[in-house]
Amino acid sequence: MRVGCARTLITPPPGASLAGFGARQERAQGVHDDLYARALVLEDSGQRIALAVCDLCDLDAGFVEEARRRIQERAGIRAASAMLAATHTHAAPATFALYSLPPDPGWLDDLADRVADAVASAARDLAPATLALGLGREDSVARNRRRPDGSVDPTVTVLRAERTGAPPAFLLHYACHPTVLGPDNLMVSRDYVGFTVDAVERATGGWTMFANGASGDINVGHSADRSALGLPIPGRTFERAEELGLRLAREAHRAHAQARPMEAGLLAAGRRHVRRHVAVPLRPGPSLEEARAEVKTCRRHLEVLEAGGADEEAATAARLELLYAGLGLEWAEQRAGAAGVGAAGAGAEGETAEVQAFVMGDVALVGLPGEFFVESGLRLRDRSPFKHTVVIGHANGGIGYVPPASAFAEGGYETRLAPWSRVAPETEGLIHAAAARLLDSLYASTR
Repeated sequence: MRVGCARTLITPPPGASLAGFGARQERAQGVHDDLYARALVLEDSGQRIALAVCDLCDLDAGFVEEARRRIQERAGIRAASAMLAATHTHAAPATFALYSLPPDPGWLDDLADRVADAVASAARDLAPATLALGLGREDSVARNRRRPDGSVDPTVTVLRAERTGAPPAFLLHYACHPTVLGPDNLMVSRDYVGFTVDAVERATGGWTMFANGASGDINVGHSADRSALGLPIPGRTFERAEELGLRLAREAHRAHAQARPMEAGLLAAGRRHVRRHVAVPLRPGPSLEEARAEVKTCRRHLEVLEAGGADEEAATAARLELLYAGLGLEWAEQRAGAAGVGAAGAGAEGETAEVQAFVMGDVALVGLPGEFFVESGLRLRDRSPFKHTVVIGHANGGIGYVPPASAFAEGGYETRLAPWSRVAPETEGLIHAAAARLLDSLYASTR
């Protein structure tokens, strides 16, 4: 077994359009902390796999395809052997126009180069290594933002590669939105993730990568609806991001100190990786006429409330309904051909989602292309035949929120029709089933 690691700077130029909050209209005014593309390459029995994670909000399928093409050119690692993911910080640009203005094509082209360069550098950095796994528990950072008593995943997973003649490399995994910073923040940042990664690197003298989990309904405790409206929420500061980031880093360091050796090699026999493409149905949504009429109705209702001196709670609820009506209209316009959405393009009845899995000894990594709820990640982990399964969100494309079917009846921000919440209720089940089959297939190849 050999392991290599590297990072490249991907901080955008001044004035970038930040992703993640529709309520944020201003461009970035500066850089609080730099963004990176980090790459981890593992080689065993002549086969290589690569994991590249970027400090970005999301990656779309088109960008992933181009970055993989360049990775194959520069590092000799095929598309099926490379997984690309985003940490999902909302204080960075997007690679497609979803939560922000369209990215600058020149920056996007340079970004694909830098991701490929990171993987190529990691491939040149390969050194003999042994792997270990540490598990921790951090209950005080992640919160279910839909229900106070809702599920969270407090698991802190640390994969450690002890490398001969080189610093150790760490893959740290946790499921929580990096949205301590809100829509009023205009500084480029990795959010709490940056503080966590930097602290672990200081404490260990090693290289560290952070991968997010199934965190679609998980953040640090604030309302998604209030964020969508751009309303002030106390505590959304860099100081709190640092506090929570360091809290997570301490548990990650404890887990690393108690890590146990993993099974030697990527696999005893058989395949190291596999991927499948899943047809994703979209919700039909309203017609353009219906969507425009709904916006007019919601706007008139809000005007009546404001003219009548309604209490703030009622007015806020009306503003939220107007916001959602506007998002429904935006989606209807895109479906009608005004703009493209994802890899499938405008007006498409469905999209294609990629599911990918890697195996390292008794640990499986599963990449899912969107914002899956924490219960989906927990269910997949429990269903997996492997001793340890790590579900990586925002991987190999962005199809927006993928709530479980039961969540649609409950409503809420993540299920309301919008460009970033467009898939049909059965999508989560389809992708979950595909991921489970991948894991079963890989596990069978080890027997």
